Amino acid sequence: MRLASQVDSENGPILSAPPAEMAPFADIPHGVWIAFLSVWGLLFGIFIFAFATDGPAALAVLTATFFAIMTLGLPTVLCGYAKRATHQCPQVIATRNGPLPLAAAATQILLIPVGTVLGLTAFIVLAM
Repeated sequence: MRLASQVDSENGPILSAPPAEMAPFADIPHGVWIAFLSVWGLLFGIFIFAFATDGPAALAVLTATFFAIMTLGLPTVLCGYAKRATHQCPQVIATRNGPLPLAAAATQILLIPVGTVLGLTAFIVLAM
């Protein structure tokens, strides 16, 4: 959500809703979304490499991978076709709980996929 701030002399900054023409999550830079999808792709690559050792396991892993490709890929492709005006990404993101710096928002977006990749990698290394 885009930050549209106004200043009230008594209460400080007032956050208003993003403009109607702005797409959801359009205020997050593309680099964050590219990193998000890349880390998920890396996770499923590790799944294929580590767990597809025999026929039934390979089928299960590849089925989950194709499901993830559809789940993450379809919205990505549809957003690529959406027409939107070029805009400057703000340094503060408006969330339901209040304003959040861009670095903190990117950290929250990337925390689970990066943690999952690190945990899975540690699990595989310890299992060898």
